[in-house]
Amino acid sequence: MAITTTARTVLASLGLVLSLYAVYVEYKMEHLDDGEDFTALCDIDAIGASCSKTFSLPEGKLLSYFGIVPSGHALDLPNAALGSVFYAQLLLLRQPIRHFVCAAMMTSIFLAYQLTFVLGDLCVLCWSTHVINTILFYKIVLSSLRGPDGAGKKKTT
Repeated sequence: MAITTTARTVLASLGLVLSLYAVYVEYKMEHLDDGEDFTALCDIDAIGASCSKTFSLPEGKLLSYFGIVPSGHALDLPNAALGSVFYAQLLLLRQPIRHFVCAAMMTSIFLAYQLTFVLGDLCVLCWSTHVINTILFYKIVLSSLRGPDGAGKKKTT
């Protein structure tokens, strides 16, 4: 079943809000005044979750992490800023660009692997966006491959 416009709007809006909050947390952590204390809503000591710690890791800026842009370059944007652009385009365009949805899914797979198996960190906000990206991928990309009736593309002989 293809995703409805309402479902896409809800998921993209939620993703946008989470991404914008992540941008805020990153900005706040980088610009703390001396003696200022800031605890992000997604830093939950009881379960060992810390999004602010995760955002400060090199993987938090994938464009420089993969050498696409140099570290410190104007385009060395946090992943959350890139996510904000992704979710905004889902809200603004009539038809979602499937390549962007696929790229978001691949990014989520990489980051989820890094978080879980390499870094051993728990980032509730990150995992929330990974779940949103997975649902969007399933509904937009995989559903379109099955065709309108959900039976898959038929081969002609």
